[in-house]
Amino acid sequence: MAADNRQANRIHYLDNLRALAMLLGVYLHGALAYAEPSRAIWLATDRAGSRVLDMSIWWIHLFRMSLFFLLSGYFAKLLVTRRGLREFVRNRGIRIALPFVLFYPVLFVALSVVIVFAVSYVQEPLGLLGLIVEVGRNPETRASGATWSTIHLWFLYYLLMFSLIAAMASRCSWPKFRWPVWLSGQRWLLVFVPLVLVPGVLGGGVPIAAPESFEPAWWPFLFYGLFYWAGWLWYGREETLERWQPWCWWLVGLSCVLFVPYYSMLPVLDIGMIEQGQYPLTGGVYLIECVLTAYLSVLLTISAVLVGQRLLSCSSVWLKFCADSSYWVYLLHLPIVLFLQTLLIPAAISVWLKLFLVTCGTWLFCVATYVVFVRYTPIGWMLHGKRTFP
Repeated sequence: MAADNRQANRIHYLDNLRALAMLLGVYLHGALAYAEPSRAIWLATDRAGSRVLDMSIWWIHLFRMSLFFLLSGYFAKLLVTRRGLREFVRNRGIRIALPFVLFYPVLFVALSVVIVFAVSYVQEPLGLLGLIVEVGRNPETRASGATWSTIHLWFLYYLLMFSLIAAMASRCSWPKFRWPVWLSGQRWLLVFVPLVLVPGVLGGGVPIAAPESFEPAWWPFLFYGLFYWAGWLWYGREETLERWQPWCWWLVGLSCVLFVPYYSMLPVLDIGMIEQGQYPLTGGVYLIECVLTAYLSVLLTISAVLVGQRLLSCSSVWLKFCADSSYWVYLLHLPIVLFLQTLLIPAAISVWLKLFLVTCGTWLFCVATYVVFVRYTPIGWMLHGKRTFP
């Protein structure tokens, strides 16, 4: 009975952790408009910014997506183990492929409408919006080699590919791999194992870019794919996490220490520089920053799981609702965030109040639409399975 309770707790805290990480995306995208100096690369670039917000978004960015892929690999292996490979493939098709196909055109149109509104509404456009206005006035300045974007649905795009690879690998008689050492009880190996992520970071850049092109890039397979694989192998070996728990706050502290040089060397990205394909970091400084990114991603991802196990190993109506609605919030939030950010650009209020209005307004809108249009409808069945009325 005790073992069953521990397993239930693990499922609860991983579900809750995944939901809160998704909700962090609302904050991250909301804060990007007010993060100084990173706001220069965002669509709804505000005139004022905060260095504190800038540090917070890059702290979150270091672990949020790697945590998603780690948990996705874990739950994928859980599904294969409990229900079989055929059910896993069917489930991934319904939960990942179908939402991508159905929601991509809707979100593309919504974002296009927001951009048209922003162009007509903002008197002095800055950042990416300013570049869009310039390209509209001078089409010859359009960047060559532009590709269709998966927008923020790139996570589903790569998750689907990782799931297909996992399904095919499960059908093969591969030799048994040893448990990834960076999640084992051999803590000293943590000094070396994050180095395997460095090639992926070198390809993704610093800060790690979102691989939004429909043409798959190689580096996400060597970065996010390794986190997915680690999560896959983690299932059934959950006891290794107990060996890390005494080091939880030490890992958080070490992450804070390493974040100082990481952030101090973080390049100041300019929208014109990005448009011209230039990059401010080269040589040894770039390599050091990539190594720091790899170590911080591993340390912060492990720390998030450890802290989640300590604080989120419970079941409550509120946390269950957050977990159920988080997928819908992830799908819907970006055009709402951008619209509210654009609407508040002329407002003579602090960036902190703007951020509060944007994040709370987005979350309330997404939750309201979830309750009315999603939770007890076929859309909800597609996203998280059937839910019965209270």
